Amino acid sequence: MGISLNPGHYLLQARSLEPDNPKFAYLHGEYLIKEKKPTKAIDYIESFLSEFGPDANLQNLLALAYLNLENIEKAEESIGNALSKLPRSKDFLHTAFLIKKAKGDKISAFHFLERIVRMDDQPFQSFDIFWEMAQLLNSKTEIKKKINLLEISLSLNHKNTHVLEELILTYCEIIETGIPKSEKAQFVKDLYRLKNNPMLPSLTPLTHKRLTLIVG
Repeated sequence: MGISLNPGHYLLQARSLEPDNPKFAYLHGEYLIKEKKPTKAIDYIESFLSEFGPDANLQNLLALAYLNLENIEKAEESIGNALSKLPRSKDFLHTAFLIKKAKGDKISAFHFLERIVRMDDQPFQSFDIFWEMAQLLNSKTEIKKKINLLEISLSLNHKNTHVLEELILTYCEIIETGIPKSEKAQFVKDLYRLKNNPMLPSLTPLTHKRLTLIVG
């Protein structure tokens, strides 16, 4: 008999040896989601929870599986169950953010990211949280806050061209909207600083064009 190269085969074997072990159940459920089989993952996880009782990590994974199917109501129910057991889990809070974002509830989505930042002992080590927060701010009244978040994100990952490009385009947007001269001068100065970023050649021609029109 040949050796199976399917990870799911070995996960099921592990589960058969310890059928009540939630860690093996989690790994198998996670594997099914990665294999783009969220319905099978849901059936598998719910069967385990029904047989062996609640588990916060599995309920979080269940929420992600439902999110894959765009079943927001069930995803919210599952992440609510997970957070009721571990309200300070950063992984669970991030899942809640993803669900609220998918729902179109930007205020709640931003709130969950803020909770992650507030409870993190070293929040400035995760540029992606600040990047995700910035992506939720699209109105003109939020643009200065968006710039601040992008600046933090870039300072934590200065080689990230996506953050750099978004920051430059946001500066261009606020400068082009007719703000007071006193504020405009500072924004132009900040934009000129970004012009000297060594990652600038990696940005799109359109971004270069908008940057050149403002700072030369």
